[in-house]
Amino acid sequence: MTVNQENQVNQASQPGQKPLVAVTGAGGLVGSFLVKYLADEGFPVKGIIRTANQPQHLFDFQKNYSGSGKVSIEIADVNDASSLNRVLTDVDVLVHAAGNVNPFGKREEIFATNVSGTKTALKAACDAGLKQFIHVSSLSVITGQGDQYNVDESAPLHLCGENYADSKVEAEKAITAFVAAQPDCQIATTIVRPGFIYGPYERTWMPRLIESIKTKKAALIDGGKKETNVVYVGNLCLAVKNAILNQTAYGQVYNITDSETVTKKDLFDAIADGLKLPRVSKIIPGFIAQSFCELISTIAPKLSQSTQMKLARYSRAAYRLAGLNQGFNIDKAKRELNYINCKPFAQAMAETLTNFGGDAQTQSGSATSTKEFSGAIST
Repeated sequence: MTVNQENQVNQASQPGQKPLVAVTGAGGLVGSFLVKYLADEGFPVKGIIRTANQPQHLFDFQKNYSGSGKVSIEIADVNDASSLNRVLTDVDVLVHAAGNVNPFGKREEIFATNVSGTKTALKAACDAGLKQFIHVSSLSVITGQGDQYNVDESAPLHLCGENYADSKVEAEKAITAFVAAQPDCQIATTIVRPGFIYGPYERTWMPRLIESIKTKKAALIDGGKKETNVVYVGNLCLAVKNAILNQTAYGQVYNITDSETVTKKDLFDAIADGLKLPRVSKIIPGFIAQSFCELISTIAPKLSQSTQMKLARYSRAAYRLAGLNQGFNIDKAKRELNYINCKPFAQAMAETLTNFGGDAQTQSGSATSTKEFSGAIST
């Protein structure tokens, strides 16, 4: 038996004794799915949201949940240490999933949430005596602005000028610096780096791509032959769950994508087929697409918010999704987090698309039942 397997056996050996896990960003896609996923796995869970003005389904889920776990929804701001200190009482593990992913957001606003918020959350977790801090980062921290092929966790952090990606780089640096500067703090840290996350009610990038396909504005850059790094939110939840109090994961970083190669064309075709739309046939050379996205990303922050939303499909992040080869190695996660038996891409995407409707209308993320969760640009 490996050390990883032994840790997981020990974690599950005492029914009813699973650690209490708090999740920031519980109003968003990742955070909300984690709350449900961990509760269904028997964990007591605290979902942390910034304000009470959040999807009602979170409160409905707390009220009506009848599974083996225990669920509570707490209000706290990741930049308010006192509120975090209050809700982290008796918590064992904090999963930090809150984040601002606005493609044209102001740099200081994105950094306030993604960097300062991470620092505040980690310090609060340390002060509260938590055992582990699991940070949901992003593969954008090692993507840069070039193609990536079979890149593993040893790749250096890479600032690229994109506000969101750079904020995630600085957040990881802040975690490393905190651990080095606080030798008396016993909290263990683990970082997971997902790619582009999809799932039911995702509303950061999929609605824009769907609208582009529907209106025939979408194009396959360089024919769509390059790899993408998408990951189903349920697969990410599996990785996070297996990292909880897994001593092998302490101090470690993990790349997380779906456990199969998915090209840009595979992604576009799956969405088009699932929504009964014509497949994308337009092809654009990469250098033209990149130049156009750079131009739009430069001028968009100066425009109105409504115009920015319309131009979001041409952001640097959009070019990363559609234009760069995103080949990342996830062998470490498979080996140390038992990240296997993931839901296949075809099945996961089909389940995701049922929540976008056959007419491919952009969804607002409103809930339809206590068992379904919306995706949000969450804090």
